[in-house]
Amino acid sequence: HVHVVGAGVMGGDIAALCAMRGITVTLQDTAPERLAPAVKRAAKLFQRRLRDPLRIRDAMDRLIPDVGGAGAAKADVIIEAIFENLDAKRQLFAKLEAAAKPGAVLASNTSSLKLADIAANFKDPSRLVGIHFFNPVPQMMLVEVVHASNTNQDHVQKAIAFVRQIDKLPLPVKDSPGFLVNRVLGPYMQNAFRMLDEGVKPETIDAAMEAFGMPMGPIELADTVGLDICLHAGKELAKKGAHGDVEAPEILLNKVALGHLGRKSGQGIYRYENNRPVKGQPGAYSQDLVQSLIEPYLAEAKAVLAEGIVADAELIDAGLIFGTGFAPFRGGPLNYLAGLKK
Repeated sequence: HVHVVGAGVMGGDIAALCAMRGITVTLQDTAPERLAPAVKRAAKLFQRRLRDPLRIRDAMDRLIPDVGGAGAAKADVIIEAIFENLDAKRQLFAKLEAAAKPGAVLASNTSSLKLADIAANFKDPSRLVGIHFFNPVPQMMLVEVVHASNTNQDHVQKAIAFVRQIDKLPLPVKDSPGFLVNRVLGPYMQNAFRMLDEGVKPETIDAAMEAFGMPMGPIELADTVGLDICLHAGKELAKKGAHGDVEAPEILLNKVALGHLGRKSGQGIYRYENNRPVKGQPGAYSQDLVQSLIEPYLAEAKAVLAEGIVADAELIDAGLIFGTGFAPFRGGPLNYLAGLKK
């Protein structure tokens, strides 16, 4: 039994995925009208993936709207997927820790807050783990399983087993700003936006990275994630010293102020028609531009290894291939760097 709190896109899709994989799920939010869109999205996912009417019906039956939060007391895994606000998460977990049965895994889907900060008011801080999914949840295979220095290893192993049960790839990471994926993507995307501020066309930046082997360039990726989310995550990581004291790019601030948030609003750096970016022709670019764009990504991957955030280079390479789409034929960023030295 899984209990998910927060029926936004992330929480709703996590709940739907669990129900699709045969798990009973209670999905909690503050009002029925906040739960309805998540249930509708789940029905579409089940129709697309399961196809058989009986299997679709069974999956829908396993997804239980739960405004009162009664499911928390029965759950084996409780996942918090509300907005990124430390006080709100602490208040919620005070209730969840009190309600949870002994041995239940208490997990946060946070992408930028430290577990140690969220667990500061826990009676038993060792119970909290991070189970960090990526958007879109049904498509992204990687899930970061985050542990702090005092996290109970039994709970970490239960979290890893749960991630495997829903057919995702668990990557154990230490509690550190940005963990692996967002930490490495942060300076890479910051660098791309700095080049935009300097007048390089977004089409040129994206074309250069697609030629390197990325599934999409950093500018289209930022539009896909949401420019508001990129801005918020960048500020959080800068506050915690993950990328130094870096100012937000001017174009990113201006776009968010105008409400041009990316694909979800129909306008970001690119304009969107039928959910696809309308792009002009890229300009000519040299190999120097490609290397300038990818260099911060490679440097951050090396730093993660040096700091022991992830156990070894192979896990970092696998995590960044599955979590960011790093050119798979290059074997991951650290493997690519090792090849350059030969």
